[in-house]
Amino acid sequence: MIQQVNRTPTRKIKSARSHAERLAIYQRGKDFRNQMLKDKGSWSYDWRISLNDLERNHDPHSSQIEVSCATPEPPRSTAAPRNVRADQIPPPAVWTVSSFYSFVVRLATSKVDRLISRKIYSKGEVHVSAVADILANLFADPTLKFVVSTEAGNRALQFLFDNGKFARGRGLFGQLQELQKDKDPATYNIMLGAAAKQKDLHSFTYILKTMITYGVRPDNKTWFSLAQVVREDEVRMVIIGRMAKLGLLSDLATMKEAVALLMPQWVLKWLDSGKDPQGLLEAMDHQYGAQWCSERAAESMINEFGVRRSIREALIIQDKLYDRGYQPTRGILLLLLRQCAWSKAHELMVEILGFFRIKYKVKPSKQVYDSLFKQVWKSGLYNCSRVLWIYTCIQGHTTFDMQEKVRKSLYAARCTSVAGQSRSKAWEESAGKVITGHGPRNNTARFHAMMSLWNLREPSRQARDGFLRAVRRILDGDLGAVGQYHISKPLDELLSEALRADRRWALARALKDVPIECKHSQVIDVPLVAKSPLQTSDVPEESSADWTVDNAVASALSDEKGRAVPSGRCWMSPETRVRPCTCPAYVKQGLGASSNTTMVDGHQEQDQQAGAASSATA
Repeated sequence: MIQQVNRTPTRKIKSARSHAERLAIYQRGKDFRNQMLKDKGSWSYDWRISLNDLERNHDPHSSQIEVSCATPEPPRSTAAPRNVRADQIPPPAVWTVSSFYSFVVRLATSKVDRLISRKIYSKGEVHVSAVADILANLFADPTLKFVVSTEAGNRALQFLFDNGKFARGRGLFGQLQELQKDKDPATYNIMLGAAAKQKDLHSFTYILKTMITYGVRPDNKTWFSLAQVVREDEVRMVIIGRMAKLGLLSDLATMKEAVALLMPQWVLKWLDSGKDPQGLLEAMDHQYGAQWCSERAAESMINEFGVRRSIREALIIQDKLYDRGYQPTRGILLLLLRQCAWSKAHELMVEILGFFRIKYKVKPSKQVYDSLFKQVWKSGLYNCSRVLWIYTCIQGHTTFDMQEKVRKSLYAARCTSVAGQSRSKAWEESAGKVITGHGPRNNTARFHAMMSLWNLREPSRQARDGFLRAVRRILDGDLGAVGQYHISKPLDELLSEALRADRRWALARALKDVPIECKHSQVIDVPLVAKSPLQTSDVPEESSADWTVDNAVASALSDEKGRAVPSGRCWMSPETRVRPCTCPAYVKQGLGASSNTTMVDGHQEQDQQAGAASSATA
């Protein structure tokens, strides 16, 4: 059972500067330092020095990637905790080498969902930072230095570097050196891999020198780290060539890793020569054998074909690999969808989703949903955004960026000058209000209660507080619908319908001049089926008491002269409207669901009939 806590932050909250800005500032400072060292002619930036060190000190018996470099799997008793605070994970009763390693594994593998994190952590606290603090205290405790093992240190180092805690990782490596637990090649390979990830050849050279000084022999992973840290493709090919001369590519896993590194150069040279793209597969078979393909090699090949030629050719290559027995992954699907986002090929995006679902049986991942949502959100597609928002909420795949986009749109203030409003500004203030509101406690009445408060020109403090409460209820209702429904149609079919609806909307009229209520009433419906009738039977109807105060505030302020904003005119034509419109302009003029009159190009047939009747009378 999850317990909500209200604790004061244990550490000082950082500034409002985003993580991306802090990372960019750090990168600029590091580049400046590296450039200063290059200008001074520092030897640590010569990749040939590291290459010569590897040739002189490599282990001739390590012709394959050692499996021992990976830390052993934890026993079943140390299952990964989920949705638990880091400081509430119980330590072992008796500290031994095995129990210490198991506790480190439990900390490193613990996960907390984003929605749960807001309830169990205070503002300014992050689960990853909390785990990093506990790991630092564990290895710094002098009473536990006799139970610290190399495997536990490797697991903690890998966790810190995978989550961007580079300073903490370097500090932990220093502690392992003091405890003399750094004599394993896996420990240095983790450090070298972190330097390669940052493209920091300066740090790589010094770590490799330290590794050789302490008598630790480099293995194949060390060679691949050097190939990844360099930026030039020609240098990378030289390093792989040296590995081939030394006989290090005789192992199948090592050969696959080398092919994945050289794949961009292979594709570039093949396309520059003007040869048939499909002939590249036969050339790779002739050079490396029939078992050269790996997940990284396939992703690299398809990405290069999609970027340099076309997405269609990348799909053909993927189909050829599938015929050879290679099953595509979600990573390849994500690469293709991102390339569709660059070219704004929405129809091709839907086609790829259906192709992967029907033929390859590949389901979208959380990253795929996030990429799709960013694409349709940036393109200003209301119906597609609603379909993806509902899908991610039902399946619990909403990311932080998605929630922030929708939350900012819901809280966006109304623009005072609609005539001079840009399309992006209109989308920012209306998208979140149109696509939300599908949870078990959300319906049309709740949406209109929120909009009645949002449309006030000069709202009081009581009205503003009521609007904020309404937004929180709608957003919590959507995010709280995880696992309560299943959707009867596949995602690609619903997105195809939504894309056609968005095309009709774009042809009807400029969307920035359309009332939000009108868009909300005509947005596409997503068929939801409750998994159990008991989950929705206890949900009260909308006429409950929680909206009494908000409705009273809205009606009181609307009665004052000059306080309410005019509603405007309904824009829906019979070809565009999918159901009777419920926007204020449509209902106010007596054209609700019970009326037989319709709206044509923003004008009333009722007015036309009245004009014809008056002419006949005259």
